[in-house]
Amino acid sequence: MIRVNNIQFFSNMANVLSLLFIPVFAASLGASYIDIGFIVGIYSATTLLSSFIFGRLADLHHLRTVLLGGFGFAIASFLLQAFATDPSTLMLARALAGFSVGIHPGALIAYVHYQKQSLGRFISLGSLGWMAGFLVAGLIGVRMDLLFIFSSLCYAFCFLQAFMLKDIKKPKLSDSYFSLNTLLKNSGVYFSLFLRHTGAVGIWTIFPLYLGELGASAFWIGIIYAINPAVQFLVMRMLDPFENEKLIRAGYLLSEVGFISFFFAPSYLYVIPGMFVIACSWSFLYVGSTRRVVELNPDKATAAGLINSMIGAAGVAGALFGGVLSHFFGVRAAILGAAVFSISGFLLYKTLEKATGMQGH
Repeated sequence: MIRVNNIQFFSNMANVLSLLFIPVFAASLGASYIDIGFIVGIYSATTLLSSFIFGRLADLHHLRTVLLGGFGFAIASFLLQAFATDPSTLMLARALAGFSVGIHPGALIAYVHYQKQSLGRFISLGSLGWMAGFLVAGLIGVRMDLLFIFSSLCYAFCFLQAFMLKDIKKPKLSDSYFSLNTLLKNSGVYFSLFLRHTGAVGIWTIFPLYLGELGASAFWIGIIYAINPAVQFLVMRMLDPFENEKLIRAGYLLSEVGFISFFFAPSYLYVIPGMFVIACSWSFLYVGSTRRVVELNPDKATAAGLINSMIGAAGVAGALFGGVLSHFFGVRAAILGAAVFSISGFLLYKTLEKATGMQGH
């Protein structure tokens, strides 16, 4: 499993290296808050599209083939970002990068499940990759050419690791490519996660700029961002004994607490406790939701890919929401909006789960 673990770590590190300073880089190219919202959102929109398409393909075809194709595309698309010279070309480059990012996660989760490994521990390595990416990006600073090149090299390493993986046998599925049965059957998990993450992305879209306003340097922005995945890595590895249902509910409620704490922060140091809370909330919610849909559905890659699709859809809605709200009402309005979205997600989850009767563990 060491190769699969390496892929999880380095692919997530690659994503973060190209992600952290995108709002700052876009602003340096002349982008407004609304432009930044679209630039961040297009990345998530194409991730949403490819996650659904290739999650389905991975269930119906070979997992290893999907992984190799995704990483090959990512090598080129992440490097292409280094050639962006204005908001429009940056938006195009981010669209291609986002599409490449959505290809492999469903296949990778399915591969780990069929190998009978702990999903919580595997997912935690992605958080470790995020932490490493934030720290490295914070040290390098807004040298986007270096960050984009480094991201591409990380994906090249992932390609080599996937090339050495053995293909595995999995059950044959007869569903059509475009079946929505899995989405509808698990609507309580998917749509509630979409709401909560929409609010979160609304914050993350403008958060580097917000931390800058609170006095944080590029180094401190990297440190503060690294806290979230560092705590996630530790927490996710301890979640195997806990029921999925309890994890999901706790995730929504802790999200509410964390987002509200950001609203009242008088300086960047006061953001740190809230990052610990948000890290726990996402750990509970992401592991509980992913584990639940993978365990309860025969089309494992599709079920896992739809989690990534909801994250992508929330990335689109949240980026636009955060960009527009910050433009007209200030960044604290986006933070308050995230708290509203989080509690709405919790209420929707309880409502839809009761309606569909899907109370599995």
